[in-house]
Amino acid sequence: MKRVTKILLVVSVLAFAVSCAKPPMKAYDDAQAALKGAQGYNAEKCAPAEYAEANKAFQNAEQKMEEAKNHTFKGKYYDEAEASLNEAKAKAAEAEKIAKERKEENDKVAMKLEEYGKEIEALKGDATKYSSVTYTQLTEKYNRAKAYVDDCKPEEAKALMAEIEELLKKNKEAIAAAKAEEIKQAMLKAEAEKAKEAEMYTVSKGDSLWKISDKKYMNPFMWPLIYWANKDKIKDPDLIFPGQMFKVRNDYTGVEKDDAIKFSKNRGPWSLFDGK
Repeated sequence: MKRVTKILLVVSVLAFAVSCAKPPMKAYDDAQAALKGAQGYNAEKCAPAEYAEANKAFQNAEQKMEEAKNHTFKGKYYDEAEASLNEAKAKAAEAEKIAKERKEENDKVAMKLEEYGKEIEALKGDATKYSSVTYTQLTEKYNRAKAYVDDCKPEEAKALMAEIEELLKKNKEAIAAAKAEEIKQAMLKAEAEKAKEAEMYTVSKGDSLWKISDKKYMNPFMWPLIYWANKDKIKDPDLIFPGQMFKVRNDYTGVEKDDAIKFSKNRGPWSLFDGK
């Protein structure tokens, strides 16, 4: 009888132990909340190693809790699960702390990089026009830095910031120099075009086409160029009057010059107008 009583007592104790074994839900909820807190600071990217350890511990706990369903004596599994959940909570808290600091730094880098991005975009048209080689290097480094920021790697991105700033400076200087040269060439071209345009000359007392040609062309035999350009005002090349305004061409061709000299030498500036 006593033996039966002892057996019943043992069975009762075991039954009580089994019935009292409960899953560690509070620890589970705490660990899950800690993981979500870490996720709020993008711990998957900003503290990947720490977050991975926390997540692994949490998954181990879930596995132990699942295994407990298949065993009569669940306490062991629940204890192991609780230990893993506490580990997950601690590691998640560590991941959150690291992620928070890194994310704050990453956000600062991202803001600065955004400013650089606007400057780079603003230079695009001029860089394309003036074929700035350094612009290609600039965009490459910018894209690399942006990829680091997207992966929450502020230190790696910061390492490129100084290079980006230097390349921005070089691009601006190169573009400014190219624009200055372009303006210079445009001015030279304008001056050259202006030099080709007809100059207006006002006849003074004692002037003749011969003398005017000598003044303007450094060759008196080129006076027919002035005569031909002003036939509407000159009836007789040997007879011009003070106050008259003549065009003095500067865009004459070599053939026109030769023809003028030939005409002048064959006719002579002293001859009377012969209608030619």
